[in-house]
Amino acid sequence: MEFIPELDKIKKGLNKDQKVLCPHCLSAEIFGHGTYKGRKRYKCKQCKKTFNDFTGTAISGIKKVEKFQEFLELTVESITIRKASKKLGVNMKTIFDWRHKLLSSIATMNGSSFSGIVECDDKQLDINEKGKRN
Repeated sequence: MEFIPELDKIKKGLNKDQKVLCPHCLSAEIFGHGTYKGRKRYKCKQCKKTFNDFTGTAISGIKKVEKFQEFLELTVESITIRKASKKLGVNMKTIFDWRHKLLSSIATMNGSSFSGIVECDDKQLDINEKGKRN
């Protein structure tokens, strides 16, 4: 089951023909700005900000991208944070942060925020917004 098809394309370099836009201002006026940790960087001529292929996605800033894929599969299986942490060998705080990152990226894709219980393909996932002040 492949949840991040863009990740494989980026790794294989299949997105070379795809036009890259600035995720900050959506400008097409960008230029190459070197590489960082194996990822190609870009700089926007209009807003002067730098970005890479993952900027603005759920995997932006994640250091263990290969484990994030496994986390997504465990999330679909409704595995708890504690069990996912033990199975992947990462801290529970990391799993908790990944879950919130995933939910916020889904919310931005849909243009709305979640509340209560969200159902998707007959799977239920309780949303915990503990600590949220809004």
